[in-house]
Amino acid sequence: MKDRLVIIGASYLQIPLVEKAKEMGLETHVFAWKEGAVCQSIADFFYPISITNIIEILNKCKLIEPRGIISIASDLAMVAVNTIAQELGLISNSIECTKLTTNKFFMRSKLFEVGIEGPKFIKISEGKLNDKIHEMEFPLIVKPVDRSGSRGVNLINNINEIEKAINDAKQESWNGDVIVEEFINGRELSIETISWEGKHYILQYTDKETTDAPNFIEKAHHQPAIINNKERDEIDKLVIKALDALNIRYGASHIELKIDSEDKLKIIEIGARMGGDCIGSDLVQLSTGYDFVKGVIEIATGNFKIPAFGEKNCSGIYYIFPRPGVYEGFIFKKNADIVKYEILAHISDYIPEIKDSSQRPAYYIYKSDHRIEFDPEQLILITRCKYDNSF
Repeated sequence: MKDRLVIIGASYLQIPLVEKAKEMGLETHVFAWKEGAVCQSIADFFYPISITNIIEILNKCKLIEPRGIISIASDLAMVAVNTIAQELGLISNSIECTKLTTNKFFMRSKLFEVGIEGPKFIKISEGKLNDKIHEMEFPLIVKPVDRSGSRGVNLINNINEIEKAINDAKQESWNGDVIVEEFINGRELSIETISWEGKHYILQYTDKETTDAPNFIEKAHHQPAIINNKERDEIDKLVIKALDALNIRYGASHIELKIDSEDKLKIIEIGARMGGDCIGSDLVQLSTGYDFVKGVIEIATGNFKIPAFGEKNCSGIYYIFPRPGVYEGFIFKKNADIVKYEILAHISDYIPEIKDSSQRPAYYIYKSDHRIEFDPEQLILITRCKYDNSF
């Protein structure tokens, strides 16, 4: 009989996980709300249950008796993963770790407690403005405490803009809480790691490109990041300290940080899960040869192997930001360096002005011996604007 693996979530981000688990001979049991559950067609068993309905999923898992439970690239899914794993005695991070890594205010407070420098911050609950806001220097970043993918994120330059920004963030927050932080200007990177029994292995360093204010939507990622040996050593020490502080003992982590104008490292956020945007599922293996997805499955099922790197390449992803309009088709230019591209929109969908990561309609991924610059003609989405005569 095959070992069973429960997977929480069924969006396109989970496709590599389902496919890899089946390749490894595991029977896949996938839970997610049915709408948008693209993994439904490839899973061995699919259960149309919201990932927030932890009790119902737990009851099903007691019948399934899985070898492990897992998700990638979703903070919300990790709440279900770790809660259910703890109940069933499976490998996972603790409930305390889950609390610290899925709530930006708790995370920031814990890092401050252990002496990890970051921006000044306050929490705003029930939309009530905290008096400490007047002690902070503009510009400020306003965001939900419990969302990712640039949802509800805004940069504000004065006190007159804060009420709208708080309302925007509150609308996106699951629990209604909002965090306000002083904005750190600088170069942004992420660090991809994997942990087993509290020992952390750094897999890769990622350079990030984002849109400008106010939303800072991620538009590209490149591996390896361009950093010198001194920066690498300082990053490694900071990352290990932060992972320990948040009690991350198992699985993938995605650490976002900035190098500010004084060359100081400032941690922005940490997710105790694989980075989204295909960073973990595709880019790490393309640049290092290490199968990151297989690695997190091995951890969940208790078969961890120390990472080994067999390649040294450049890899990256570019997201496409077309003009708003009705999607009519695409043009893709053949290129030996492009290993994958995907159109997430469907014909006749309306593509709006993109204000968070979930709205990005397409991307392409490269692998090369050098960093590939963006080519606006590589992948073109054809949209019909409402101002066109043909609309």
